[in-house]
Amino acid sequence: MNNEKYVKLKKPIIRNNKGLDDLDELRIRVEYQKGGWNIFTGDSENGGVYVYVTPVHRGNCFVSTTIDGNIHNMGYKILLKELGRKSQKQIDIATERIMPFAEVIADNYGEGNHKQVYNIIKNAYNSEY
Repeated sequence: MNNEKYVKLKKPIIRNNKGLDDLDELRIRVEYQKGGWNIFTGDSENGGVYVYVTPVHRGNCFVSTTIDGNIHNMGYKILLKELGRKSQKQIDIATERIMPFAEVIADNYGEGNHKQVYNIIKNAYNSEY
């Protein structure tokens, strides 16, 4: 099962730096992250299954994103389930529950409704078919 999906944003995120293309797609990715210290924040993070929501621009043989401290430009991750070690089954379950909502997630992200993105992802993951 593919644990990553690219969805076109209705309104691209404009990067003000000269020579950089606008961020015109949202990458939604489900994967396991080991627990430990986050080198960017200095906080300890639990290991588990996370959803990464990141605006990107895809070109010929590259994917470009921005790291500037602005959550709307950089994206974020959401912990779905704490795990002590990687479980492909749990990644597949999360992917199966989250990806049908990719378009709705992208629409809300593009509008800056980040709390709604969080709620959609959490509700989708916690729902059972």
